[in-house]
Amino acid sequence: MMSGSAVDVNPNLRILAESLDADVIVILREYSVGMASTARETDAATDGTTDQPAGRATKRTSGPTRERLLVAARQSFARLGFASTRVADIVALAGTSHGTFYTYFDDKRDVMLALTEEAASAIYGAAVVPLATGEQQSPRDAIHARMTVFLRTYSEWWDVVRTWDHASAIHPEVDELRARIRASIVEQLCRLLTRDRERGHVDGGLDLEITAIALTAMVEEFAGRWFALGRAMGTTEIDQLTALCAGALYGSEAAGGQGQKW
Repeated sequence: MMSGSAVDVNPNLRILAESLDADVIVILREYSVGMASTARETDAATDGTTDQPAGRATKRTSGPTRERLLVAARQSFARLGFASTRVADIVALAGTSHGTFYTYFDDKRDVMLALTEEAASAIYGAAVVPLATGEQQSPRDAIHARMTVFLRTYSEWWDVVRTWDHASAIHPEVDELRARIRASIVEQLCRLLTRDRERGHVDGGLDLEITAIALTAMVEEFAGRWFALGRAMGTTEIDQLTALCAGALYGSEAAGGQGQKW
């Protein structure tokens, strides 16, 4: 059962794709290149024999057909589970042929990596998305704005989060990609906290790396457990998480929303 009202999109937040630092984009590009060779292995344990072509040309990385295949894979993984999903299930749902599938992906693991890249970038990037408003905000209000969009984005990608948890047990590189994106976002969060410390808002005795990792883990773990219970995220939950984070970083005054404007 949902506590509070439903989460709305905060109009003061910019489009996520415009917010990621260049280092995140570099990580994604480098990882895609590095995974090109390992993605050629056959997933015999979960997908049986393969009908992949012997020689593979350079894969197409964009286009409406690729997007249709990603949507079909996402739906198949959610309905059947990663291990039980076959390439045949994906192409049937997408309305394409096996040959078309292999124009874009090597196997279902390759599709899972693409979905992980999109989901992890969106979810973790939401934690550091810039605030578009020109008005000053209290530390608590800024945290609340980012918390709202983070949890909304997490909810939108929840089916992929469940899938990558299952897929990473078979293909560790799925979790490796997720971890690398998370680590880069933690670095950006550290920079935000450093700026707040310079302004006198954050306790000088806090180790900012430990703080960033701990807060990210707390919110992410809570979201995962909450959605796994089938519960929706409302204003009550977001307000309490905001109070916990703001109180840990800025003290009780900021946690109550009366902190210094910045």
